[in-house]
Amino acid sequence: MATSFPYAAGGSIAKAIAQFRQSFPPIVNASTLKKFAIAPNNESYVIAVLRFLGFIDEEGNRRDDNVGFFYGADAAFQQGLETTLRAAYKPLFDDFGDTALDKSRDDLVPWFRATDKSSQIVGGRQAATFTALAALAGHGEPPAIPSAPSTSGNGSSGKPKPKTDAKPTPKPESNSADAGKSATANSHTPSVTAGGADVGLTVRIEVNLPAGGDQSTYDAIFKSIRKNLIDGLS
Repeated sequence: MATSFPYAAGGSIAKAIAQFRQSFPPIVNASTLKKFAIAPNNESYVIAVLRFLGFIDEEGNRRDDNVGFFYGADAAFQQGLETTLRAAYKPLFDDFGDTALDKSRDDLVPWFRATDKSSQIVGGRQAATFTALAALAGHGEPPAIPSAPSTSGNGSSGKPKPKTDAKPTPKPESNSADAGKSATANSHTPSVTAGGADVGLTVRIEVNLPAGGDQSTYDAIFKSIRKNLIDGLS
């Protein structure tokens, strides 16, 4: 359902007006706002507010007869914007008079909801839009202007950080003795009698197998180990 009173984020409105006070483009459309990073992905809401206030026509053309005060000093701009608000929000001023400019968002939500038959969320946004415009006209603290989105991907600054190539940790080089396959023979604990007492002895044998050996070579090595070392200690 279409509403009588448009709405947009206060910071986006403030950014658009600040930009247009420097230079008001002859045509304002989504591409114009994208160029200045105003209301990314929500450009249509800001355009609806600018059209409602009479700054641009239905095609987005600047209405020179309604934006003269944009080029004046702060006092002249605030006076011109207040005059614009009184005309665009005439029903609101009819009900509240001059106090409408100084009312809080919460005070205005019921009026916008009753007038537009809008939901709590929409009514809140409509009220917030009016209070933001009133603040820009000198009635209250103006909304903060959002900064341009960061292009670095980390949200800290606009400068990209230099890439750091991750280098794999080099593996230690093996010496010639380790060039072949390595195997460890099972530990063997023979019992040795010394001075009338049994003493346990553990022998650990590590064998470096030749890389070019075949199965018969490995079998011969282990057979020799068992015959000369392991069985000999039993």
